[in-house]
Amino acid sequence: MKRYLSLIIKLYCTLLLLFVVEKPLFMALNAGYGEGVGAGDVAAVMWHGLRLDMVAACYLMAVTLLLLVVSVFLKRISLRKLMAPWYMIVSIVMTMAFVSDAILYRSWGAKLDAFDITYASNPNDVFANFSFGIILLGVTVIALLVAGHYLLLRWLTPKERPQVDKKWTAVAAGVLLMGVNVLGMRGGLDESTANPSYAYFSNQQYLNHAALNPLFNIIHSLGKHEDLSREFEIYDEETLGRITKGMYEPHQDMADTLLAKHRPNVLLIIWEGGGDLMTGDPAVAPCFNRLKEDGVFFSNCYANNFRTDRGLVSILSGWPGLPTTSLMKMGGKCSNLPGLARSLKREGYHTAFLYGGDIDFTNMRGYLYDTGFDEVVGIDNHDPNIPYDPMTDKWGIHDQYVLNTKYCSFPDEPWMTTILTLSSHEPWKVPYHRLERERDNAFAYTDSCIGAFVADLKQSEVWDNLLVIILPDHGVARNGESLSDPKVAKIPILWTGGAVKGPKTIATLMNQSDLAATLLAQMGIGAEDFVFSRNVTSRNYVPTHAVHAFKNGMNLIDDSGCTKFDCIDGQVMPSSKMHRDDAQTLAGALLQMIYQNSDKVMKGSH
Repeated sequence: MKRYLSLIIKLYCTLLLLFVVEKPLFMALNAGYGEGVGAGDVAAVMWHGLRLDMVAACYLMAVTLLLLVVSVFLKRISLRKLMAPWYMIVSIVMTMAFVSDAILYRSWGAKLDAFDITYASNPNDVFANFSFGIILLGVTVIALLVAGHYLLLRWLTPKERPQVDKKWTAVAAGVLLMGVNVLGMRGGLDESTANPSYAYFSNQQYLNHAALNPLFNIIHSLGKHEDLSREFEIYDEETLGRITKGMYEPHQDMADTLLAKHRPNVLLIIWEGGGDLMTGDPAVAPCFNRLKEDGVFFSNCYANNFRTDRGLVSILSGWPGLPTTSLMKMGGKCSNLPGLARSLKREGYHTAFLYGGDIDFTNMRGYLYDTGFDEVVGIDNHDPNIPYDPMTDKWGIHDQYVLNTKYCSFPDEPWMTTILTLSSHEPWKVPYHRLERERDNAFAYTDSCIGAFVADLKQSEVWDNLLVIILPDHGVARNGESLSDPKVAKIPILWTGGAVKGPKTIATLMNQSDLAATLLAQMGIGAEDFVFSRNVTSRNYVPTHAVHAFKNGMNLIDDSGCTKFDCIDGQVMPSSKMHRDDAQTLAGALLQMIYQNSDKVMKGSH
């Protein structure tokens, strides 16, 4: 029994060590991407990549443990012979993942994942990128590495079968180890399951990519690999272009200048769930409603989506929500999305993102670094002196500690800092007691935190050159409404701060994804990358529509009303009446255009 356990430990540690050693080799092969990288960076890559290396090793140990349990009952075959075929598979898989990733990174500058494996269906196109000498060298290296991996694993396995006196005790122990291994494959007991974000730690993407285990990235992306372009194949290109013409026109001109300062510092507060149903009630959100009186208030806006991971992409990338999938979860492909932080970073802004919860949830950290944030702070690197009880504070550190001028140390100008709140989320448990209903009270708490935060900012030296933007990631139901209800989708956007002219109310129909192009236009910065974001302050802006994605459906909203479109059967939902004759045609065309563009941007161009 002890020899079996010893073998399991040795095999796991060996697999883990091989993954760790791959990292400096990857960096050596792709040194051209790592200008200024030193020994400390190599060590950081190995350390931050270790967590996903452990997960990947657990993937490979799953079958290994099963075979070892089976071996207890097989007396006529040696353990080495039994394990040999599996060791060969492991050796080939590990080698191919590493070599393919390292070689293709030289050309693509992106990690290998399930999207890229589709290229293997046409080997001629793959090999066309390399000379015969490179191909021969690659095949030789692969053969040597496969042989080396195989012989090492085989050498670790004893020739003679370890003696087991109590077979069913051994089986029970094996099953227990399998359970522990499944937990390791999940990534532990955290709220978030293992995802590429675990390896991200730097604003230098090359270091994040070097830390990301290639085998894990491929396996993880298999579940996320979708050919988005085939989700809605309704119209030919000519018809699609005719139907959607003018719906997302780029306009950089302005009918009105909202800012008193041309290039202010930007503080973006994303209010968890803070839709109109909650924040529009002065009894729930008195601070926010007082702030509306002095700022620029966009009163006719709709969220693009119904979840935080999709809301962040809509706000920070100006991208519509998708009703059937989450772009944020698609790993390293997020770097192909436009990024508000990236656009401001090009203009010399320092960009930071603060969140009191698990920054790795739904690959959030990876997405944020991918789209241009210099600094990303989650619960794992918050001030340890901040009160936090993981048993009662389900989502993380409460808003009063993150929305706090004592905590938010702003860098040298110019800067953009984004704060995502979390307390106004189920289960609605907050350290505050003003309203009887828990849900209302949770929003009242976050409102009080925002009010106190803004009041402190007004007394600080940063206020005069500060633009504060407050908007939610999505709305929430208040009295049992469906998430597909347009009342839930309606959200506020408020601009305030010393850099804002205000007060003003803008009643133009818009989406939260329009924030990026609108803000950049006000600052005189190009927004060409933001193909689905519209500058609503343009004198040429025509408010044609707003879209709101919910689970397997989409609301199409314009000044005449709202139509619900079912993404499963491609029809208007029975509960919804068409508010315009072409609503079904327009909804289908918009979905086709959004999915086609999402497919292109997530696949990128290699």
